[in-house]
Amino acid sequence: MKRKLFLLLGMVLIALAIGGVYYWQTQKATTTTTAAVQTTTVKRGSLAATVSAAGNVSAPNQVAAAFESSTLETSGRVAKVNVKVGDTVKKGQTLMEVDTTKLNLALKTAQSSLASAQVSYDQTKSDLQFALRTAQANVDSTKASLTAAKANNAQNPNSLVVAKANLDTATVSVKKAQADYDTVAWRGDVGMTSQAASLQSATITYQSALASYKIAAAKINDSELIAAQATYSNTLVTLEQAQKNLETKLASAQATLDNAKLDVEQAQRNLDNAKLVAPYDGVVSAVNYGVGDNASGTAVTIVDLALLQVKVTVAEVDIAKIKLGQTATMVLDALTGKTYNAKVIAISPVGSITSGVVNYAVTLEITNADGAIKPGMTANMTIEVERRDNVLLIPTRAIRTQGNQKLVSVQTKEQTVAKPVTVGLSNDSFVEVISGLSEGDTVVINQTTTKTTSASGGMGIPGVGGGPPP
Repeated sequence: MKRKLFLLLGMVLIALAIGGVYYWQTQKATTTTTAAVQTTTVKRGSLAATVSAAGNVSAPNQVAAAFESSTLETSGRVAKVNVKVGDTVKKGQTLMEVDTTKLNLALKTAQSSLASAQVSYDQTKSDLQFALRTAQANVDSTKASLTAAKANNAQNPNSLVVAKANLDTATVSVKKAQADYDTVAWRGDVGMTSQAASLQSATITYQSALASYKIAAAKINDSELIAAQATYSNTLVTLEQAQKNLETKLASAQATLDNAKLDVEQAQRNLDNAKLVAPYDGVVSAVNYGVGDNASGTAVTIVDLALLQVKVTVAEVDIAKIKLGQTATMVLDALTGKTYNAKVIAISPVGSITSGVVNYAVTLEITNADGAIKPGMTANMTIEVERRDNVLLIPTRAIRTQGNQKLVSVQTKEQTVAKPVTVGLSNDSFVEVISGLSEGDTVVINQTTTKTTSASGGMGIPGVGGGPPP
């Protein structure tokens, strides 16, 4: 009985011992906590703030060259095609030509009409100028006659007075001669006497004075002056009409001549435009007609690949930062490994709203484009909106915010101390430190805590002391 009791007690003790050992082995673990600290030194350098945007490359200098309609109205059949798609052309180079047979004929016809109009103009001008000179001469002549008539008319009253005085004198003389004659009238030889001769002479003088008086009296009616005035007025009207004719008829002849000149210029222009030339250096992107076709629209399309632009959209929160002349770097999805430069040349003053989001169009010009860039390629722009040189810089991750204060952990030989700082410009990677740090300070940029737990134990006994099941 005692032996069984001791045996049972021994088995229990052995089981407890094995279970305790297994529990201790399975529960024993080592937990290690390590602190990974990354630091950097405060240094001086340059810091740029940027705005990123994407768009597509475009060529603003792209022209759809076409023959002028006036040229095509005369001749639209293509005679020569001098380029093909992909050709590089220079400004002024002939791209395509239409047939010039009808255009040359139209020019000769216009030149002949111009010569005829010039002759007609010259003859009209000569005739009108002659008529004007004649009218002017007539005016000068009648004006002289009128002046003389006015002078004569002014003397008429004086002439009448003189004539009346002469008549009175002659009357007195004839009466005296008559009285003297009467005294010898009884004589048989009276006709031979001096009294008879005196009477005859006095009678003749009287008759002459009477005639002069009547003539002077007749002139007092101003008829000569009136006639001279009428003649002069008529010549003035004729002169005025000649002047108007010179103006109107010569202007009409001039208009005919000018129209003839315009017809020649248009015909010459049509002939010149029979050759379609490149407006600037570029690359041919389309040729729409061949020899024999009738060109009725765009014939050749030229694109200037030396001037390339990218139009991007910038959100309203960033548009105030964008200024004309700012520089940008550009990468293209199609050209990996290459970086290009650009500058802002236009900013739209009006935004567009899409789904409640306001964006503004910004145009950038690629400043170092090469032949690898093609219009339509997707471009990713990084626009430099602000830059600071020779400033203190630390990584953005070194800054933490506590309330309204910015703090940085500064590491010394003895300890790590949190210092308040004043920051300025920043980007995704770095921030400018205005005050609070000095060049050469060591700051903590990242601090993480890592816990490592390792467990050790024996095999255990299956089914005993919590060991794993079989």
